[in-house]
Amino acid sequence: MKLVLEVGMPLDKNLIYYHEMLTKNGLSLVFSCITHDIYYTKENLDGLTENQMKNACERLRFCRGINSPEKVDKKLLKREEELISKGYKKVFDTIKFDFQYSKKGMHSAVQLQDIQGVGLLVYYDNKDYYGFAEDEQRKMLLDELNSYGFEFKETDLGVDKLRTLYYGKIMYSKNQNG
Repeated sequence: MKLVLEVGMPLDKNLIYYHEMLTKNGLSLVFSCITHDIYYTKENLDGLTENQMKNACERLRFCRGINSPEKVDKKLLKREEELISKGYKKVFDTIKFDFQYSKKGMHSAVQLQDIQGVGLLVYYDNKDYYGFAEDEQRKMLLDELNSYGFEFKETDLGVDKLRTLYYGKIMYSKNQNG
């Protein structure tokens, strides 16, 4: 089984700055949306990794275009009612603005995500690197992000979204899919 490593690095400037940086470095905005994620679980999430938390939850996702009006998805609302009736509890309820950048030849997208309760992050994984060891894959991801104008060091840690929301403080790790 191939390791899928994803980095979710915190950013300290505003979204416009990174949009301009990425487009200046040859990437184009290829997709944008507003995503409302609601996570339900029956399990205790204490002490779990980011990936374990994600797998312990049932996620309901409501997406819409940046300029689209909000609509009620009756199918997702019905699923939400079913989960609650089966004893699931809502553990996370967050909204993110997601902007994805790519260029010809890329097999992935650089994602700028402004996540309520977490902040502005850049997420990136690359399927071309999945066969490599974790540390090597991480270095390759950061090197590629740096080639687009970022300035990450190998020692910089990424932010775990779910663990941050769960514990109410920024939680870091080397793999946001780990």
